[in-house]
Amino acid sequence: MFDESFFVAAAFFTVIGAFIYLKLPSKLMQSLDEKSAQIAKELDDAKALRAEAEKVLADYEEQRKQAEAQAEQMIADAKASAERTAAEARAAMQAAMERRTKQAEEKIARAQENLEKEVRAAITSLAVDAAAHLVATGMTDEMAQKLVDGNIAELGERLN
Repeated sequence: MFDESFFVAAAFFTVIGAFIYLKLPSKLMQSLDEKSAQIAKELDDAKALRAEAEKVLADYEEQRKQAEAQAEQMIADAKASAERTAAEARAAMQAAMERRTKQAEEKIARAQENLEKEVRAAITSLAVDAAAHLVATGMTDEMAQKLVDGNIAELGERLN
């Protein structure tokens, strides 16, 4: 009757009884509940950290987009400013060229007027000299015509 199975069963029930007497199942359950609560808390903390990380990431993405938009705006402003400056420079250069062209045209016109005055003076002087020569020598009409033709030819050479 007291074979080894009996002693194994007695030891088993003794250990189970000791566990129950010492309230180990409730302590074990309490420990497991505490561990479960701790794991649940850590999971909640991890979820909160993940949500916060996603929010920070979204904020950084928004800031990056704003920075890119601002950079694009700055580039567009710089291009527009460069185009305005180039247009102003072209306009200033065009105005300067027009002023210089006008000055050159005025200078040419003055030179032309002076040349015309000199030519008229030379023609007048030649005519006076020819008339004086005709009066002094008593030339005929034929000789006077030759003298006038010669003076006209000489005048043509001087003008060219």
